[in-house]
Amino acid sequence: MPTSNNSTSASQAVVLDSRDRQRPRLVVHVPPEQQPSVEKALRKLAGARNGMSAQVVVLEALRVAAEQSYFWRPEWQAQELAADRAIAEERVQTFDTMDDMLSFLDQS
Repeated sequence: MPTSNNSTSASQAVVLDSRDRQRPRLVVHVPPEQQPSVEKALRKLAGARNGMSAQVVVLEALRVAAEQSYFWRPEWQAQELAADRAIAEERVQTFDTMDDMLSFLDQS
């Protein structure tokens, strides 16, 4: 049975901790920016009605966190920062119609 230490890396998002042979456990590393999704699932589970599956609730939270992981990549965050700066500096354009926007893009 594989064992793990207390630390996890990006490549070890889920590891088996079998140091206590009587109570092995899965340890799931959730990056700080994705913890709200998991916390929301746990709150939902805490108020769950009879018959609601903990596995379904937690797996859904982990699925959402995984689907949104692209957003937290450094490249994406750099683009978000650039967009925020452009908005703050009023380097944005608004359009009344889709045709106006397409005409603007054609000129660029």
